[in-house]
Amino acid sequence: MQNIVDFIKKTFNTTEFIPLHEPRFVSNEKKYLNECIDSTFVSSVGKFVDEFEKKIAEFTGAKYAVATTNGTSALHISLLLAGVERDDEVITQAQNRSKSF
Repeated sequence: MQNIVDFIKKTFNTTEFIPLHEPRFVSNEKKYLNECIDSTFVSSVGKFVDEFEKKIAEFTGAKYAVATTNGTSALHISLLLAGVERDDEVITQAQNRSKSF
């Protein structure tokens, strides 16, 4: 794993921490973000979430799309929609617990 970290640091010419991504506000992102904050709809509801769901449904050809706040919520909803009920056994991959670098 350390060789991957070293490669990335060499590629970006740094010995410092490299974040997952740098926020970039190059168009209307800051305006829309401020609008969400001002409206108090910043996570799971609001006009931007509705618009996102509509566009994803159109793009995928689905009748509906539901935005979730995280992957765990998405998996939970998926299991419910698949008919998984309390005490049903669900087999999945083990959680990856890699060390931080």
